[in-house]
Amino acid sequence: MDIDRLLHDVEGHLSGLDEGQRQEVTEALREAIARERRHLGPGLTVEAERERRRTAEEMRQALEAIHRPTRLDQALEEVLTQLGRVVTLDYAAVAAREPGEAFRVLAARGAEDEPSGAVVTNPRLDEVRTSHRPVIVADAETAGVTQPLPGSPPLSTWAALPLLLEGDVVGLLLAGRLGPPSFSEEEILRGKAVAFWAAAGLRRGLLLEQVRRYAAMLEQVVTVDQRVFDGASSEEIVQDVLLGACRVGGYAGGLLVLQTPRGPVVAATSGEGFGGAASRPAPADLAVTTPRRLPPERMLEVAEALGTELPAGQTYLVPLATPDAYVGCLVLPDPNGESPDDRLIEAYASRAAAAWRHADLHHDRS
Repeated sequence: MDIDRLLHDVEGHLSGLDEGQRQEVTEALREAIARERRHLGPGLTVEAERERRRTAEEMRQALEAIHRPTRLDQALEEVLTQLGRVVTLDYAAVAAREPGEAFRVLAARGAEDEPSGAVVTNPRLDEVRTSHRPVIVADAETAGVTQPLPGSPPLSTWAALPLLLEGDVVGLLLAGRLGPPSFSEEEILRGKAVAFWAAAGLRRGLLLEQVRRYAAMLEQVVTVDQRVFDGASSEEIVQDVLLGACRVGGYAGGLLVLQTPRGPVVAATSGEGFGGAASRPAPADLAVTTPRRLPPERMLEVAEALGTELPAGQTYLVPLATPDAYVGCLVLPDPNGESPDDRLIEAYASRAAAAWRHADLHHDRS
């Protein structure tokens, strides 16, 4: 209906009235029509249209911001920033899907503790993976899941949104509040839009990080090989092998245990807290032939056997071995547990072991 034309016709019929009365009737009619339009179709109002345009502009800006960074950490930080712009929240986190039913927290905002790298298995979160739908917990205390992710504060309500890419759940985006109310349908719709864009950013970032890690591994392998090519002895390259492992996996330090005729011995150390173990006989626990992890309590016993103090925490043991010989073992602090990086450090260890064997056979015995 053309409202302006209708009002013009009505004004023509009211021409017999004086100016004041005609204006009063016209304004009353305009107000009644506006009220009726809001009642019958609030989506037709100018205010609603203006709000829709503002929301669309916010979402466009959020999309551009999420896909602007190239580094994974920057992209995830932008995802959390943009989620906070379109949804009112106290806590937000991005987690990548791990093999099996676990998720690994990659970034968080509003966390009580630094959660990056933490692995979580939660039946409610697993619903996101299996159903490909958001999981919304309106009353987290009653449901008994006030802390859905490690490091999150006690939440009153939260929503976990799947990061879907080509039909696969590659991660999840979690938003939470410390108090009521629960998230509205409009807020969930906005969050799902951010999650849709974040999925592609997460996959791209993970692939780029994987390429960088492979490049770092190859660089360290070349460094060790070059030392052997230059004529360094096996004793001289052990420190290079350990430092290379720390760079490949981003470890703060560690030990390199060599198998000798006298048994396993700590041949190299790196990082704060490990230096006291240098040149000491190592317990059998540090001479493994297959990759494994030692829990923190077992590492306390290892430190006691070494007669020194070591940083407390879970430790990753990676054997240095070639197809025909066992060389030793890398002892690396690894609080974050199993990850795809394990395959990289294991590949590096096998190549470093081959370099050490070459130096031992061709340089030390020449």
